[in-house]
Amino acid sequence: MKNTEKIEQIKQTVLKGVKSKGKDVQLDNWLNFLEKELKFPFEASIQDSENFELKWKDIIKVKKIEDFADMYGVLLEIRKGRQKYIFPLCDLEVVEKQSKNRFVIDAFLEWWAEK
Repeated sequence: MKNTEKIEQIKQTVLKGVKSKGKDVQLDNWLNFLEKELKFPFEASIQDSENFELKWKDIIKVKKIEDFADMYGVLLEIRKGRQKYIFPLCDLEVVEKQSKNRFVIDAFLEWWAEK
């Protein structure tokens, strides 16, 4: 199965049975799915950052889902060395290219960009 097919399959699984096209209703399913399916901790690289301590391509450890904010989407607790940060999922990329986490996050980010 191709990567795009895996991502599409995940999106269909998450939204199966959701009759509403409303982002809020669909988002609840996504948040529950992310909580259940992501395996923590995992490594990711910074893709964008407004924080001067976190630079593009820095490798960090993602510890857990922390919160949700309308402007940024899913917020994660990450660590770089001994420092802890709250950072948006949309500005990270999973390091392990063929991991389940990578496909789950890519599917979520594709859905998030469409809404």
